[in-house]
Amino acid sequence: MISVILLMAGKGRRMNYKENKILMEIDNKPLFMYPLNTFFSLGVEVICVISKSDEDKIVPLLPKGVKYTYGGVERGDSVYNGLKLSTGDYVLIHDAARALISKECINKIISNIDNNRAILTYLSVKDTIKEKKEDKLITLNREALVAAATPQCASREILLNAYEKAKSDNLHFTDDIALIEKYYPNIKIDLIEANPEDFKITNQLDYQLAKLLVERNNLL
Repeated sequence: MISVILLMAGKGRRMNYKENKILMEIDNKPLFMYPLNTFFSLGVEVICVISKSDEDKIVPLLPKGVKYTYGGVERGDSVYNGLKLSTGDYVLIHDAARALISKECINKIISNIDNNRAILTYLSVKDTIKEKKEDKLITLNREALVAAATPQCASREILLNAYEKAKSDNLHFTDDIALIEKYYPNIKIDLIEANPEDFKITNQLDYQLAKLLVERNNLL
């Protein structure tokens, strides 16, 4: 079985919205329902990690069979809570703010699952990236860079062990593959390119773009 942990407990302060941004609506449907419906339609186990303050708004909308738990102080705490509730041999961890993830991308990840590997979903880097180092700028090779996205995938055992080690070491990471890089350096990390629409809806411009994309897809 495959489990999906859908992270929904963030506050999204950069959106400057009165509530959690995943409650913002596109076409009369809250943002979180887009990735939730996409994963649920594929027959995988779905665990939503929510903020307790959003429970009354989210739980009534969850399809029958979808599990939920509460988020923690840090992203890693939220993932760990979801992992403890998961039952699949492999786990995909996804940010609900990346609302427009495609079935094609998810199926590509599932078809490439291997016990000795992890999978990083990425987006290509289009801009020239420069590193600030003291009073100098260093231009990085764009061809060698990728922008980490989600879902990120590995076996449940590896992810659970990695998060338990991070908790023991009191370390916090911004994504899941970073833990595997640290605690399981011998595990091969495969790269799968996401659909371009798998951007993180962070600010109002992202939100407006997502609305246009949903409208376009509804017309196709």
